[in-house]
Amino acid sequence: MEKEIILTPEELYYMGTLLQAKYIDYAYVAAMGDIQQRRGIYESRSREGLAEKGILMEDFSGGLEVDEDARRLLEPVFFGTLESSVDVAQPDGEGGKRHWGRRFHFYEGRITATSMTDGGICLEAADEGMLQTWIAGLLPAGYAAQERFIRVREIHRSRINRIIVVKSSRAGERAYVNLYAQMEGAVFRELEDGRAERLTREKFCLEVYRGLKGSVTGSGFAGADR
Repeated sequence: MEKEIILTPEELYYMGTLLQAKYIDYAYVAAMGDIQQRRGIYESRSREGLAEKGILMEDFSGGLEVDEDARRLLEPVFFGTLESSVDVAQPDGEGGKRHWGRRFHFYEGRITATSMTDGGICLEAADEGMLQTWIAGLLPAGYAAQERFIRVREIHRSRINRIIVVKSSRAGERAYVNLYAQMEGAVFRELEDGRAERLTREKFCLEVYRGLKGSVTGSGFAGADR
């Protein structure tokens, strides 16, 4: 099975139309240009690009066939009832923030991970092992923080060097959202009693994993001085 494909947002949208997608993440739609004024050009270019990548093939009768490996990568994006994401924001050293992250789509035991790159939207076949390894990689190398509780007011914007936002939504259910603040090498999450908990590696990885799998309810980090 093909492990990875890269599509432009317009190509992804075109494939969604062709496969009669049930769902499509707004982030992919927002990345497209204005296709309403030049739909014919957009469709023609998308077909050409997809054909060059071996994803679309024309049969003898002029009909379009979709490469089976590509179809299996795309089905979780278009038909999966569980969609999750991790977004990370951190200072870029020039007074702004650098944002990056990944989305995960789950469907019939399959996981497709996506990320936005300069070349387009990268779609990659994932599994449980990849998911857990990627989550662990969100932490600094050698992370060894011990559990500790502080008051939320002790967390100030100037001391936060990363914000990690974990989201998941299942069709017909309330979305899960949780925020984590990294400060001085440790990751914290806000508790309902006004405290912030410094998380161990094991607890952070478990929480994020369960969040991406849609198995927990959410909270926020609204109390931090941002």
